[in-house]
Amino acid sequence: MADAVRVVLAGCGDIATTGHLPALERSADTVLVGVLDNSAERRGVTARRYGVPELERLDDADADAVIVATPPEVSPHLTTHAVGLGLDVLCEKPMAVDLASAERVRDLVAGSDRIVQIGLKNRFSPLVRAVRRWRDEGRIGGPVAFTLGGFDEAYDPSDTVHTGRIGHFLAHGPSFVHEGAHFADHLAYLSGATPVSVQAIGVRSRDSLPSENFVSALVGYDNGDVARLEIGWQFPVSPVGEFRALGPDGIAVVDRPGRTATLFTRDGSEQVTLDRPWNDVCFDAQLAHFVDCVRNRVTPETSAAVGVESLRLGLAVVTAMRTGEAVTWD
Repeated sequence: MADAVRVVLAGCGDIATTGHLPALERSADTVLVGVLDNSAERRGVTARRYGVPELERLDDADADAVIVATPPEVSPHLTTHAVGLGLDVLCEKPMAVDLASAERVRDLVAGSDRIVQIGLKNRFSPLVRAVRRWRDEGRIGGPVAFTLGGFDEAYDPSDTVHTGRIGHFLAHGPSFVHEGAHFADHLAYLSGATPVSVQAIGVRSRDSLPSENFVSALVGYDNGDVARLEIGWQFPVSPVGEFRALGPDGIAVVDRPGRTATLFTRDGSEQVTLDRPWNDVCFDAQLAHFVDCVRNRVTPETSAAVGVESLRLGLAVVTAMRTGEAVTWD
C-alpha cells in the first residue's frame, strides 16, 4: 500500500460510520490516517475503532485527501480550507445549503489544481448506470417521463439521537435540499438535459418539525423530458420509493430494495442485478472513482460544478414550493 491515498475523515456522524468508513476499510487503495469531529466522544470512539489519531485541526493532518462528512452548512468552509492546505476533497452532498457558498467552492476549485468530488454516490450504482446505457442505446427513446421517490429517516420518538440529527438537517432546509440532491443528480446524469421549469408542493406533517419533511415536485427539461419527484422523511414507516423511466420504446424500473434494474420493451426484457447491498456498492464505487481522479489528476464525474447544479435544482424546488409559483429558466 505504498501508493495508497492517505485520507483524513472530517465528521464522524452517521454517514461516516455507515458509509465512508466501511468503504475505506474495504479499499486496498486508501489508508485512513486520522479523524476529526467537533464531538470529542464521537472522535474518540471512531479513532479507537480504526486505530488512528484524533485530530483537532485539519492543519495537523499528514494526508493526501480529506473526506468531508459534516452537515452541509459546515462543508463549504472545510472544503475551501482543505483546498487551501493542498488536500484533495471528497465532500458529502449537498455541498452547501445555499447557492452562493456552493458557487464559491466551485470557483475556488476551478482556479486550483485540487480534486474536489461531491458525494453523489448513487449515480455510481450499476443499476443507474444500466438505465443510462439503455437510454444511450436508444432502447427507451424519448422524451422520457421519470418518476423518482425516496422515503427515509423514519420517525421514532424514542430515538432522540436520530430525531435530533434529522431536526438539525430540517432546520437548514427541507428534506428535498438534502435527499433530493441525489434525484437532481440522477436526472442530470440520465437525461443529460437542462431543467427549464419547476413546480412543487410540500407539507410539514408535524408542528415540531423545523421545515417541510415531504416535498413533491414536477420538473421540465429542455429536451422534452419531465420528472415527478417525491421525498419524504419522518413518517412512522418508510414506504418503498419509485424509480422509473418511461419512454416511447421502453420502460426502465429500478428496484433498489430488490437490487435489480429491468428494461421492458416490446421485444422482451433485460435485467441487471447487484450481488451486494446498494449502499456498499455505491460507496465503494464512489471511493474508487475519487482515488482514480486523485492519482491521475482528472476532474471527477461528480465535480463541484455538478454539485452546484444539483443544489440549484433543489433550491428551485424549495422556492416553487414556498411561493406557490413555478420557477423557470430562460
